[in-house]
Amino acid sequence: MANPNVEPLAQDFAVAARVPDPERYFFHDPDMTRLADGTLLIAAPEWGRPRRGEGRHLRMLRSSDGGAAWEELPSLPFEEGTPFVLEGELYLFAQETCHKDVLIAHSRDRGESWSDPSRVLEGPLWNISTAMLHRPDYVYWAMDRDLPERTHGGKVMARIDRRKSPLDPSAWSLSNIVEAPPLPASLTRGLYPEGDRPELNRGWPDPLVWLEPNTVEVGSRIRVFTRCVIDEYATANVAAVLDYDPEANRLSFTQFAGWPGAQCKFYLVHDRPGGMYWILSNLATNSQDLLGWGERMRETGYHGGPGNERRWLFLHYGVDCLNWFPAGCVARWPDHAHRSFMYPSAVVDGDDLVVLSRTSRDSGDQHDADLCTVHRVRGFRALAMDLRRGGLA
Repeated sequence: MANPNVEPLAQDFAVAARVPDPERYFFHDPDMTRLADGTLLIAAPEWGRPRRGEGRHLRMLRSSDGGAAWEELPSLPFEEGTPFVLEGELYLFAQETCHKDVLIAHSRDRGESWSDPSRVLEGPLWNISTAMLHRPDYVYWAMDRDLPERTHGGKVMARIDRRKSPLDPSAWSLSNIVEAPPLPASLTRGLYPEGDRPELNRGWPDPLVWLEPNTVEVGSRIRVFTRCVIDEYATANVAAVLDYDPEANRLSFTQFAGWPGAQCKFYLVHDRPGGMYWILSNLATNSQDLLGWGERMRETGYHGGPGNERRWLFLHYGVDCLNWFPAGCVARWPDHAHRSFMYPSAVVDGDDLVVLSRTSRDSGDQHDADLCTVHRVRGFRALAMDLRRGGLA
């Protein structure tokens, strides 16, 4: 029997979109949603590379056959976009300018056309393809909230009152702002201090950067899990955990937690029928450069420290969103560290998990993706053991 940790579960992929020229463009943060009739829809921000003057727009892709074939829909004049379904209707979270204001648009024809966007939140807010929580009364989605001189420095909970239209600004409200916690000295070796980083001009400005929060319900508790970039990826596999009190509309930092692949962007799926949580994330091979790859990586234009490796996309599962069991490798580039399957999002489609990857194959580095690829993990629930059996419940 094939070992899913060695032989990938979904290495064969469909290309939903490719940039017209990888030297001039790259995909930023694509996201995917599934409509009630099984239609899959992707919003893929396509950005011109810096100093090339190509601009930014949002490409829209649609599939009616489960992700095997994709049609291009009219593009939209946004830098970011995340499609989602609420009350059976298709909406789009969008930003005209990244990290500035939240716009919502509505489509009645499966993404073929969109309403004029409504500006529902103002301020330096941002999020991308991360998990939202739908409760009967509200939809909850934690966001990054920039602070003065610190991008991604704060976190805030946004919520939508389901009694109102998401296009109505009065349906939206924000919690308090939570600033990034101090980085415990025990979580870093200080391998990449400012002025001596793998990317001297493009490294992260702080020893801890937390971003891209996922919002889920664990038991009756609303929790938020964020990616943590620590010391230019040298300390990998650590997430930040926040708790949200809906009665007080208050968000608070709780702890750091071990989390496979949390040094890069991850995606959470709460599979309620199966009673499991699933995460898609990138595992790293050599985060503290004990194998001596660093200088060669710097010479070849590698983005970030050695821990910013994105060629191994893995799937894990668990029952409490803190402890994780390996389900297998989704896809990989075993022979090229400058390629990647990264920034995943996913939808449950019957017995399968359909995964969207921001993929770098021919772009020249592991960050600036030239493809949006779609992978189908068939019968994904069969990859999990019954973790509840034999417990105290």
